[in-house]
Amino acid sequence: MQNQSVEMFFYQARKLSNDAHEQILLCLEGDHWTEDDEKIHDLRVIFRQLLSIHEFYEPLLRLKTNKKIKNNYQLLLRSLGPRRKADVFTKLFHEFEVYWKESGKTIGKEGENDKILHSVLKNTRRKKELYEDMFQFRMLLYRTVSWYYFDSQSMVKEKKGSIEDPRNDFIVKRFDHLLKKHKKLEKQAHSGEDEKIHELRLEGKIIYYNLILCKSLLHPEGMKEAERLKKLHDVTGKLHDLEEISMVLRKKRKNADNQAYLEAMLRFFESEKEKYFIKFLKIRQK
Repeated sequence: MQNQSVEMFFYQARKLSNDAHEQILLCLEGDHWTEDDEKIHDLRVIFRQLLSIHEFYEPLLRLKTNKKIKNNYQLLLRSLGPRRKADVFTKLFHEFEVYWKESGKTIGKEGENDKILHSVLKNTRRKKELYEDMFQFRMLLYRTVSWYYFDSQSMVKEKKGSIEDPRNDFIVKRFDHLLKKHKKLEKQAHSGEDEKIHELRLEGKIIYYNLILCKSLLHPEGMKEAERLKKLHDVTGKLHDLEEISMVLRKKRKNADNQAYLEAMLRFFESEKEKYFIKFLKIRQK
């Protein structure tokens, strides 16, 4: 292929898919492969990166094939979602527990926090997840990855794949397009609406991961933008987690005999959201 941007896509896809396989093998070293939070987190990041390069290079790829591969990565990510959510909720409950003890308040019985957390986590998993069937999980990954090695020509649009691109012009122009789109989403997220913030977060992932993967092509200004996007990603991620736990607690509050304690938890998480939204606005101004 003469299109260097297409070659860059396949180089990144093959490397990341190999990283995913190695990470799965690391996860399998333990007695139960979902026990190591950090390993599962690293695997999720790799899947996010793979999904991001398919989003970034989408104009060069065949729509039907690209959509199928993206759907597979989304399925793999979703299968690890409940495991990730359990980790996030546990950490958030711990943050509230520390705050509650430091406040010296006495609402709720001893162990109330653990009781509510157990109830929340129990309701987040209603069926057996794909990751619990290790064979099926790995087979889905292998079937997806095989496109890069055995049927790569069918992934690329013919005209796009044959056009010479000696200076990676596509990559540079694609970054410019996505960054302009991101700026518009930043303005919309200024309203504080959860949907707008979540949309900004997802769009930021695409740019941030590809900036890191293409850092050899970027000027110092590009890396500064990557650092800023990482900060935005972290703060919007926290806002999303706080909104999710708040939604769950609002539902539980309706038919609970410990409403006073749940109300206190909700007030704490809402105040945390306000703090992180202020952080978001400060990052935006830079």
